[in-house]
Amino acid sequence: MEDRTQRAEKLIREHMIVAMGAGLLPIPFADWATTAAVQLNLVRKLAGLYGVSFVPGLAKGLIAGLVGGTAVRGGATLIKLIPGVGWLTGGLAASVLAAATTYAVGRVFQEHFAAGGTLRDFNTATASEAYKRAFRRGQAVYEDLRKETPTDDPYEKLRKLHTLYESGVLTAEEYEAQKKKLLERL
Repeated sequence: MEDRTQRAEKLIREHMIVAMGAGLLPIPFADWATTAAVQLNLVRKLAGLYGVSFVPGLAKGLIAGLVGGTAVRGGATLIKLIPGVGWLTGGLAASVLAAATTYAVGRVFQEHFAAGGTLRDFNTATASEAYKRAFRRGQAVYEDLRKETPTDDPYEKLRKLHTLYESGVLTAEEYEAQKKKLLERL
């Protein structure tokens, strides 16, 4: 039992790291789509870990209902429209939000699955308080992960970028364009 809980925690943290990178994408609203894909993948993997049947369309709707309140996320991504400082400010804000929401989504679904729940009996209204608590905790976990993850290391950035590409979050064209930018900095 403990082993499965540890594996779930590892999955959540791994997906948080990918979501952090997604938040840094300089393209407005690309962070939303990427984070949603990362969260859907996380719920899929958690469902598999707990032996729960996974229905992608249902899971997408549950995640959207749980995360809700996109006004703050919208503000963070709209700031990216401002060249230079907007990309940096918006990217950092979106990175925190992507990581914290991914953590919260992961924790809520992990606890639900661990208690014997399924996607079909998941209630977003009931889970919203647990989500809010997990979101606040996710912000603290983000800070811990940020300190552990060297963001200035171009090789680490390339690895994260490749992970986004391999998971299907980035197209081949997006991957190559971002990779080219990172390689030019070496």
